[in-house]
Amino acid sequence: MKTLPLVSLVSLVSLLGLAACGDNQRNAPDAGPPIEAGGPQSRAVVVVGDFNPGDFGALSTLDPATRTVHKTVGPTGAVGSDPVLRHIGRELLIVNRGENNVTILDDDTLAFKEQLGTGAGSFAQDVAASGNKLYVAATGTKGVVVLTRGSTTTATIDLSADDPDGFPDCNSVYLVGTQLYVACGLLTNFHATVPGKVYVVDTATDALRPELTVTLTHANPLGWLERFPAGGPHAGDLVIPTVENFSTAPGCIERIAVGAAPASGGCLVDNATLGGYAVRTDIEADDAGHIVWTAVAYPNDFSRGSLRAFDMSRDELRGTPLNPATQQITDVVRCPSGHIVVFDSTFGAPGLRVYQGTAETTAAALPIGTVMEGLPQHGLVCY
Repeated sequence: MKTLPLVSLVSLVSLLGLAACGDNQRNAPDAGPPIEAGGPQSRAVVVVGDFNPGDFGALSTLDPATRTVHKTVGPTGAVGSDPVLRHIGRELLIVNRGENNVTILDDDTLAFKEQLGTGAGSFAQDVAASGNKLYVAATGTKGVVVLTRGSTTTATIDLSADDPDGFPDCNSVYLVGTQLYVACGLLTNFHATVPGKVYVVDTATDALRPELTVTLTHANPLGWLERFPAGGPHAGDLVIPTVENFSTAPGCIERIAVGAAPASGGCLVDNATLGGYAVRTDIEADDAGHIVWTAVAYPNDFSRGSLRAFDMSRDELRGTPLNPATQQITDVVRCPSGHIVVFDSTFGAPGLRVYQGTAETTAAALPIGTVMEGLPQHGLVCY
């Protein structure tokens, strides 16, 4: 009953049938009110799993203004055992890393739209969308799996030329115009031995542009590519965390300039300054510049995690961690309403916390209604 197979579009009709008596009805009460375009209300969405392949995970939502959680409201079978989440356009794209598929939901009603398999053993990691195509970074392949909506066909963009073992360990993708930026670790026996690469693919032809490849300052791009918004320093550039090993944690949050001549922009802030390594970043624009909100993990101490703010207008890390050392912050997202939502993975008391500026507005972590409240990183979005 718990197995979540790689399914064809035809078999997904039966999966949708599960929702007829369940929790993906349009405007279902448990999902919270629909989001009005352009309105002041924000909705945070979190997906979590138990890391046991084949088990279902869960999706819950949060109104950050009222701190109201709507628990386990996603469609049955949409979330797998190790999910991550992107919000693209008016859709939620859930990358089920344990089950090798991408599930697409309507971001307003949470209704199921489609689920596409990435191939057995592909180990899907991140997704970008262009038209009816999905581009999936997948560490078990030669680079990027290309999916076509409404079809079960797949293709692979080969980025393996720089990696002797033929698997370039690509973990993140981000689309800028028609350029797909792909971050790859080039690991050897799961160890980072050379600087990471960011490749550029022309989505008009799905061809690699090798002359545009960027070599990172450090090895092992760990997190996801995120983009600076317009109107501030480094507008439109991408950033990604790197960590060369998990014992001494050399690395930084690295910047990549995009466009006709992509290039490394070096480090925004190094891991020594952070006191650990970034596992998630989210960027906001303020009146003066940009704030890079960062969830920081600590080498050799997986029981703690900090919320940090890097101020681009001053080019400095703001003060000390915003949370007490007793918490384990593993994920962070900034909402259009101005709230900062984090996931606290503290053992025995996990859940969501909300900040307004640098002050927490929650008295305790808000449970999300499932025992699978594990260790999400890139499991949060807010819109």
